[in-house]
Amino acid sequence: MEKQLTKHATGTGYEKEQPEKFHKFLARQRSVFIVAFVGYISAYLVRNNFKLMSGDMIDLYGWDKLNVSFLLTCFTITYGLGKFFMGMLADRISLRKLFAGALGISAIICILIGFSSKFALIAILLIICGLIQGALAPSSQAMLANYFPNKTRGAAIAGWNISQNIGSALLPLIISGLGFIAPNNILLTFLVPGLLVLIISFFLWRFGGDNPEKEGLDSLRKMYGKDGEPNVEEEVDKTMPYWQLIKKYVFFNPGILMVGLINAALYFVRFGIEDWMPIYLGHTAGFQSWQYLTAISVLEWIAVPGSLFFAWLAVKFPNKMTIVGAIGLFVMSGLVFVYENISYSGPRDYIFLLIISGLLGTLIYGPQLIVNILTLNFVPLKVAGTALGFVGLMAYLIGNLGSNWLMPILADHLSWTTSYFVVAGLAFLSGVGYLLLAKRERKAIKA
Repeated sequence: MEKQLTKHATGTGYEKEQPEKFHKFLARQRSVFIVAFVGYISAYLVRNNFKLMSGDMIDLYGWDKLNVSFLLTCFTITYGLGKFFMGMLADRISLRKLFAGALGISAIICILIGFSSKFALIAILLIICGLIQGALAPSSQAMLANYFPNKTRGAAIAGWNISQNIGSALLPLIISGLGFIAPNNILLTFLVPGLLVLIISFFLWRFGGDNPEKEGLDSLRKMYGKDGEPNVEEEVDKTMPYWQLIKKYVFFNPGILMVGLINAALYFVRFGIEDWMPIYLGHTAGFQSWQYLTAISVLEWIAVPGSLFFAWLAVKFPNKMTIVGAIGLFVMSGLVFVYENISYSGPRDYIFLLIISGLLGTLIYGPQLIVNILTLNFVPLKVAGTALGFVGLMAYLIGNLGSNWLMPILADHLSWTTSYFVVAGLAFLSGVGYLLLAKRERKAIKA
């Protein structure tokens, strides 16, 4: 126990003055991380079901691609809005109840979609699902922000970030397994993951956390001193109304506005590559479906150790993640052109594609997780949920929708090279944006 406390020493002597209380805090810190991590894996098990089954639903329900595009847009827009409004809610109510409750409702909606065949009904359910799912990222990250001090908050967020890769990779495996058991049974692909996540949500309701003070523990500020919470420009006025807080520290915060723009650009890069891989690699680069599907899977799986590498960097350089992110994005900018020039002429090209896909996964998700770290480091904990939601709103309404529409328009009217030139350019500009935030990051987090 003493060894563990020394490892997590606060620098204020708190761990020696209150050893039992501090040990209890560390135990809760670990359990809260597990709740946030497992919960966000579960979020993806009831989020992408429609996207993965859309081809089968076209065949079964007589839809066309525009029907699917409309339904995906319904989710994308409301998910972006949901991140913002639910992020605001996360600052006002119990994080534990919001996170577990939103996950449970998402599971129920997923099950209902499985029982639905009417286009309009599925559209309504996806709109509701987007709004509810929007609560999960801000509330889970805000939980971590409330239990991890400055020097380990970045590592906690970086570790949490790989949950989305694991969830994205697990759901296709679950659906594939169900396909062997009951071929062409669309209901099971929504029902089984939905029931599983519904059960998980009950455990998360029990073991989630809001903040240490609500559990009879001391605040991060008391335990770690100034190293406990983000160092904003001045001491936060605790009597300031909530709306004035978010106006000052979110809407008119230059650091948050810059982070939001970077996040929008990175989401364009992410979805501009991932969502268009099947069409680009299959229709233009000459790869077969099993080859590009494997490449997509490799991108997600390699992103896991890649993100862990960035998590390790967050521990080593807690106030230099902007520099790390910028370097990664400059490399990514060049790698996009390598990817765009791949075409299939033999097995070597397939192996090369897998290598490039793995590198892309690392350089997409690694620099992107830094957005969440910076967001939490640039605002007081009281408005962490709103800040995360605001940055997420910009990502989906500008970045994701932009890639959905601009990529195919440029490819059809000019060329795929033009589309990927935009992707590479945004990656490079995002790296420049990170460098512009380096001084602010060092001020917020003292090494």
